[in-house]
This record gives sequence, structure tokens and C-alpha cells, in this order.
Amino acid sequence: MVPLIIAEYFTMKKAEDELKSVLNEEYYLIVDQLRRVVDEVYIGNWLSNLKSTAEFIRNDPYLSMELINTLLNSKLHQIDDMLILTLKLSDSGEQLSTMKNEDVVALYHQDPEKVAELIQFAGTMDEEDFIIRTPILLPNSEQSYLPIEVPIEWDDGQRAVLRGVFNLNSILNFLSTEITIGARELYIVNEDATVVFSNNTKFSSGDTLLYPIMSMVKSGLSGAARISRIEPFTYQDVGFLSNFAVSQYVKWGIIVADESSRAYAMVEQAKRDIVKWVALTIALCVVFSIIFARYFSNAIRYMTGIAKKIGGGQFDVKVNVKSKDELGQLGESLQEMAISLGEAVKVKEELFAIQAEVKIASRIQQSILPVGGPNLEGLGFGARYIPMEGVAGDFYDFHVIDEKSVGVLVADVSGHGIPAAMISTMVKVTFSQQGSIGSDASKVLNEMNRLLTGKMEDQFLTAMYLYVDLAKKKLLTADAGHCPLYIWRRKEREMLRVKPKGMIIGFMPDINCPTVETQLKEGDRLVMYTDGIVEAANPKGDLFGDQRLIDLIKDHQNTEPEAFIDLVVTKLKNWVGDHKKTFDDDLTMVVMDIKEE
Repeated sequence: MVPLIIAEYFTMKKAEDELKSVLNEEYYLIVDQLRRVVDEVYIGNWLSNLKSTAEFIRNDPYLSMELINTLLNSKLHQIDDMLILTLKLSDSGEQLSTMKNEDVVALYHQDPEKVAELIQFAGTMDEEDFIIRTPILLPNSEQSYLPIEVPIEWDDGQRAVLRGVFNLNSILNFLSTEITIGARELYIVNEDATVVFSNNTKFSSGDTLLYPIMSMVKSGLSGAARISRIEPFTYQDVGFLSNFAVSQYVKWGIIVADESSRAYAMVEQAKRDIVKWVALTIALCVVFSIIFARYFSNAIRYMTGIAKKIGGGQFDVKVNVKSKDELGQLGESLQEMAISLGEAVKVKEELFAIQAEVKIASRIQQSILPVGGPNLEGLGFGARYIPMEGVAGDFYDFHVIDEKSVGVLVADVSGHGIPAAMISTMVKVTFSQQGSIGSDASKVLNEMNRLLTGKMEDQFLTAMYLYVDLAKKKLLTADAGHCPLYIWRRKEREMLRVKPKGMIIGFMPDINCPTVETQLKEGDRLVMYTDGIVEAANPKGDLFGDQRLIDLIKDHQNTEPEAFIDLVVTKLKNWVGDHKKTFDDDLTMVVMDIKEE
């Protein structure tokens, strides 16, 4: 009996310690989940969309205002919870474009001064990658909005700021309808201890949170480090347990609290249950061991046979156990398992079929890409195409015009996957018809736009076409909203950025993609690429960017084209991190060297 009492005591003590540890982890997971909703699901996603829009505008300084307005209007309706999207010049303060959704009119009638404040830029930007401004509350509508500003600087030194205004109430609505934390109290507070959101009436929105834990929350909002653990406190003679997290973007503290008596009730109940369980287990083991051996042995043998059949792949087996006790429940579980496994196998087979179809589509798409490069004396050539998924929307091809000239196309269809791949196949067919006019760069893109417009649904295409004349050392470049061409002059160690002004393909039937002529020199390296290379992001969200690509071109000028592309791909994999098996966008690069005679 003494050993039993000792074992019982240590079992209770261990259970109590483990349950308290579980409480600590549970509170941490709750507040961390809430923080992730605020920072990643909402604000982080808003910032990422705003950055990518700014990067798109920065990469093409010749975009017309009509196209910028079209782009910003499209983004305004694509990004959830965005109210206003504004672009202004930094130096002059001139607002180039302001897009508003339909809610602005109603809000203006309620809070005209505050809505005007939403549109106006809050201040200047120095070296910041982005600025998240102080949330603005519209008192009459009880709506809160968060302005986020991202800088844009073009190569000519001209600077602008892109400002997006997002509805913070969407976060609070999500928390009130989608997050369940039982009887616990949830508060979101600002640095003044004012309640922004509450799931109870003890402290409502707009009240000052009087809990003592606010001192620790304020310290966390000021940037002080802390260890995440349950923090006990007393308020009005009642003990509480709590934990909190702070948003990395806005001055919000997220607090979860519960009365200690309720939180520890499960620990005390578990201790009582252990005593009952130990005593009951001993008694039941003695009484029912014989009954179990006699009464249940046949049913167990039967269900063992059923389990073996299921293990052998007979998922349509029928389990006939009519008792309502634990064995009956086990029989039901076996039946459900057989059905679930059968459905899982079916889904897996369908997935394999889809994957096989994607592989076939990938092989078909690979087959439309050129094999090797143009075999022209005096021209070094390398190309690479890496789809984000099995198939992609990137594309490159070339026409050999004659023994001393070639036309090269690099294109990028909006979107990813099979829809983009189907359009890239259309691009292949369209480009294959342009061989006879291959020496006229502008005409090639204009004609492709005429043939493709109206056939791509809501998608569009960026493209760059080069006509390289090795005999005359002449280059003709036409662009349709694509990434710039970089020309590295080895002898002068000079980088040329070639970016003609041209519209994206697919928006309208008649566009003008003018040609820019460049005199080539022996030793020149020409680099064409799609935006998946410069927009590859590391775990912090920083883009690889044009400058890193330019540095690679300069530092490895003597590396052969194919080996240079291998180097770029390796650098990109290191940049995005080993945890990613694929890139977030399709990648294509074409490198040409003008060889010395």
C-alpha cells in the first residue's frame, strides 16, 4: 500500500507541473496566433502588396500617367481593405495620382476633415524602406485607418512616395468573429492603455485598461525585450493570469487574461481525477481481467482480421459489430478508418494523375522553348527558364535573321501556372509568325500585340525584343513594359541601362513600342531577364533588386553566359533561403556576348 501512495503522490505532482507548463504554452500560442493575424495576415500582406506595386512603378520610369492610373486603380480593387492609394512626387509635393474606393464618399460626408487627412501625406521619408504612420480614427463613423508609405526612386534621381490607406477595422472584425478563446478576456490596447478592441464589457473600446500588466505592455511597446511567460497580477482582489504580445508594425499590445481560479481549476480537477483513476484502475483490473479475456476475445480476433484486410488494401470491407460498448466504438472507428483510407487513396491517385498531367504540360511547354542558342559566329549565348510551378508564364525565343543577325524575345505573362502557360504558348505561336519582320524590333512587338489583344482574358504580357546585327555592330531594342536591358561594356567598365518607352501587350489593340538603337562594341555583354529575378525576396521580405544583379554582371564579366546564369541562380537560391524548394515567381534570363574578332 505504501508504494501505491508514493506513486500516487509523484503522479499528481508531475501532472500538476506539466499542466501548469501546458497553461504557459497555451497562453503563449494564443497571443502569438493573435499577433500573427495582425502582423502577417493583414498588415504584413498590405505592406508586401504596396512594396511590389512601388517596385513595378520604379522599374519602368517611362510609364504614362494613364497606365499608372490604370495600374493603381486595379491594385486598389485587388487588395482587400484598401481605401485610398496615392502617388506623389517627393521634391515638389505634386500628387500624380489618387485612387479612392466607393466607401470614401460616404465617409467624407461623415468626417470630411479626417478623410482629407487620410489623403494627405504625413511627412517626409529619408532612408526608410517604408513608414507605417499613426492610425487615424474617424470619430463619426468609428472607423480606424492605417496609412503606409513606400518610397520610389528612379535611376534619374527623381523620387516619389506611394501611400496606401487600409481599414484597421477589418482586423478587429476578424478577431471578433473568427477567433475563439473561450471565457478568457482579450484586449488590444495602444501605448496610452486605451482599449482598441475588447471581447467583453468589463473594459470596452475607448476605455483605459486598468490591469497592472499594462506597465509591462508599455515596456514591450517601447522595444524592451521580455521573456514570454504567464504573468500573474491582482485586480480588485481577484487574481489573474495573463500573457501578451506586441505588433511589430503598429503600437498595439495584444493581451489575453483569465481569472487564476478558473485557469487552475483544470489542474485541481486533474489531481482529483488521478486519485480516482488510480483506485478505480486497480479495482477494475482485478474484476474485469477475467471477464475481458472470456467475453471480448472473439470480437478482438474478428476486428484484428478486419484490420489486416484494411492493411492489405480492402477498403470496402464491412465491419459487423453490433454492441454499443467500447468494442462497438472500436468497430465503428475501424469502419470509418476504412472509408477514410479509401477516400485518401482515391484523392492520392487523383493527385498523382494531376501531377502527371502537369508534368506532361511542363514537357510540352519545355518543347516550345528553343533547343540551344543561335549558332552565329561572333555571338556567345546562354539562356535559362525556371518555372515557379511545373508550368509557367515566362518565355524566350529567337529568330535567326541571317548568318550575322538574330532577333531575341523575352516575355513574361501575368500570373502563374497553367493559365499563364497557355498564354505563353499563344505567345510562341504569335512570335513564330514574325520571322519575316525580325529586323524591325518595333514592328515585331506591335504586331504581336495586335494578334494577342482580346485573346488573353484579364491577363497581360510584358516583353522585350532585341535585333542584334553583328556585321554592323548595331542593336535595336523595343520594349513593352518589361524589365530593362543591361549592357556591360568590358573595356570601358561601363553599364548601360536600355529601357525604351513602350506599353504592356494586351491592354489595347494599337500600341507603339518605339525602337532604341545602340552601337555595340566587341566585348559587350547583353543581359535580358524577367522580374522574378530582381523581385525574389529573402525571409525578411527584402528584394534581390537590380543593384545586386548589376554587381554580379560586373564582378563576373569573364564567366561564360551559361556559367554566369548558373551563378545567378545559385545566388538567388541563397538569397531566398534553403527552406524554399521553389521561387515565388517564374525566372528567365538570356545572356549574349559580342565576341572579339
